[in-house]
Amino acid sequence: MYSNNRFPSHSISLQGLRVLVVDNHVDSCDLIALLLQPYGVEVKTASLTRQVLKLLVQWRPDVLVSEIALPAVDGFALVQSVRTLTGKWGKEVPVIAVTAYVAEEMRQRALSSGFDQWLTKPLDLDEFVAVLVHSVLSQSPDRAIGSLTGQVFQPLLQPALNSSHVLYEAT
Repeated sequence: MYSNNRFPSHSISLQGLRVLVVDNHVDSCDLIALLLQPYGVEVKTASLTRQVLKLLVQWRPDVLVSEIALPAVDGFALVQSVRTLTGKWGKEVPVIAVTAYVAEEMRQRALSSGFDQWLTKPLDLDEFVAVLVHSVLSQSPDRAIGSLTGQVFQPLLQPALNSSHVLYEAT
């Protein structure tokens, strides 16, 4: 954790937040699910594109977190499929890239292909939680997450979103 990061780890509830995690490494999916568990986040995981699309339709997550390097269909193609599918619903699902790729051209490609945010591994938990909440509130500013509304979350998010770790967001 970053010393200037004041996001209140584990002191808030994110009950009701649904996150779909996509990674071909089951351990990575399990780790993210484990990290979000104390916050009350409901997490489902997938490693194949067809699983992701099926879960999007059946479960309707609030946020999709995906690795870029996936077998068969990479994260770039996956995010395009997600955008096509969710566009039919009239509700965009925020998509966050969580990847070990650090090259600027990969980041640019991810953001231009449809990812909303870009985070690199290893994840800072406070920053990751702040980005999840920020992504949801960007879509629905008055949404309640756990027992808090967007207006209450915004001051809590700023220190983590402004941390020394660089956060990239699509414009």
